[in-house]
Amino acid sequence: MHPRTSNKTHHSDKPRFVNPSHQERNWIRTIPDFYPDILRAPAVSYKPERDDPRIRANRFLTFARPYRGKQGLLIIGNEFRPIVIDESQPDRPSVLPLRLDRESLGGAWILAITIFHTEGLIQIEDCIVAAGQQLRSIKPFSERFSHIQKFSDSIWFSDQRFQLNWQINIADFFPLISIKQALAGLSGGNLCLMPESPTFRLLKVTYIKPAEAPVTNGPKDYLCVPIEGKPDVYDLADPDTGAVIGRAAIQTLAISQGLQLRRSTGQPLRVMAEWSEDFESYLVTSLV
Repeated sequence: MHPRTSNKTHHSDKPRFVNPSHQERNWIRTIPDFYPDILRAPAVSYKPERDDPRIRANRFLTFARPYRGKQGLLIIGNEFRPIVIDESQPDRPSVLPLRLDRESLGGAWILAITIFHTEGLIQIEDCIVAAGQQLRSIKPFSERFSHIQKFSDSIWFSDQRFQLNWQINIADFFPLISIKQALAGLSGGNLCLMPESPTFRLLKVTYIKPAEAPVTNGPKDYLCVPIEGKPDVYDLADPDTGAVIGRAAIQTLAISQGLQLRRSTGQPLRVMAEWSEDFESYLVTSLV
């Protein structure tokens, strides 16, 4: 146990915050005047047409926001208790007690965080201000991350009970090889892309859990259901229940023409199909 930790227990193990004092509220109101970087949107949604050229031309790192959370700020001053701001409720600051070596602060610190209320987790993701110096708009992320490491190594001492049962972690960053590969490593939440350049903003990619590949033992009998307005595009349905199970992949001209002929003559669109890992869909193998 670190000598600065505490054995003090609380009545509840549920993570919580406490209310700031009147003086602390007044201090927080002055922060944007001194550090306007906090007014910059911390993350924008990823748009392929806008962001893919930037990703190809610049260095990005990835990290995960593993659960549904709220973006926020952790603000630490020399004379006040640490303050947490949930950016969805910026007018409702909260106090989060932390064990700090205040002699090492050297001025205000502002860290970008995500708050996962349900999981009782706060994740540190960027350093906006360190020792009173504004960083996010002028310093590359590699330099900003070195300040996060300094904060973790020599200023803040983790003590979950003293932190009112909040677990506080630093985000794990990894090199970005491709969006698809990075998404494949997630089990939920969002993928975030952190640019090395301070002129670009953090990108947030919404994670959509891929459908689990069905277990099949060879082709089975299905019914093709035409998609209105999309020639040669079909869903596959169970021939008995009519329940749609997925999109059909038509890979040969013969099958495509055969389905079109049956549609024109009103014949049932019965096919044999099986799941294809390569196409991530059901591959039609023949007509029935």
